[in-house]
Amino acid sequence: MARFQGIDFYDLDALFSEEERMIRDTVRDWVEDRLMPVIGEAYHKRRFPTELIPELGELGVFGANLPEQYGCAELNNVAYGIIMQELERGD
Repeated sequence: MARFQGIDFYDLDALFSEEERMIRDTVRDWVEDRLMPVIGEAYHKRRFPTELIPELGELGVFGANLPEQYGCAELNNVAYGIIMQELERGD
């Protein structure tokens, strides 16, 4: 998917921290490069591309907002929401 090219009258991007923008761009690029090329065929075959699950783990999206004591990133809820929104771009 192409990046949004419309006018952001509210300048929402400026409300995100640098870390949140980096997380958004990283997950967005992964969705574009790895998920989008296979999700259409997977949908028609009624299967989930399970081969991508390890990559999602490497990205750190599983439990990203859980505490570090559990081996997670302990991201804030905004960052976690951004991750979910970007993953949903490929859904």
